[in-house]
Amino acid sequence: MGSSVDRRVRRSRQLSWQALVGLILEKGYDRITVQDIIDRADIGRSTFYAHFTDKDDLLLSGLEEFGAAFEDNLKQHFATRGDPSPALPVFQHAYENRDVYRALAGNRGGEVLRDGLRRQVSEAMAHHLGEVIPVGDPALPSEVTVEFLISSLLGLLAWWLDSDMPYAPEQMADMYMKLALQGVPAAYGI
Repeated sequence: MGSSVDRRVRRSRQLSWQALVGLILEKGYDRITVQDIIDRADIGRSTFYAHFTDKDDLLLSGLEEFGAAFEDNLKQHFATRGDPSPALPVFQHAYENRDVYRALAGNRGGEVLRDGLRRQVSEAMAHHLGEVIPVGDPALPSEVTVEFLISSLLGLLAWWLDSDMPYAPEQMADMYMKLALQGVPAAYGI
């Protein structure tokens, strides 16, 4: 009995998240109501409220799960490829989950969503960027360098999504690395 309950819970949560993402793409986050989500997910009101307090709670829950999946993707990339580039798994993950990224990072998502995505990506990337960036110049603290790299990555990612992904993920990662990391070593004198 326990596994069927877990399966139903997972299914209800997944349907709610998918409904939210689709509605964000159509209407924008601010115009969505809980009733819209319930109707789109085809779940009952009591089912929705058994899992979430409101649409913001659904959003935060979805972002948390999405961030965990993103972190797993990054770990797998670094473990299997030995590639120090943190940009490729970001663009690949965005490509594979383009509707979610468009909803969260695109112009329909709103500032709250972009902040949530930024926090999730920043937390996952900060550790891995620390492995790649040089250290040793007290005039350039590593947290400033990490913030610069993450901000430019997320800005480029948002542009790419809003432009309907005119380049392949590998091309975007290569362009980002050329733009961002050619300047960082120069700043550090290496």
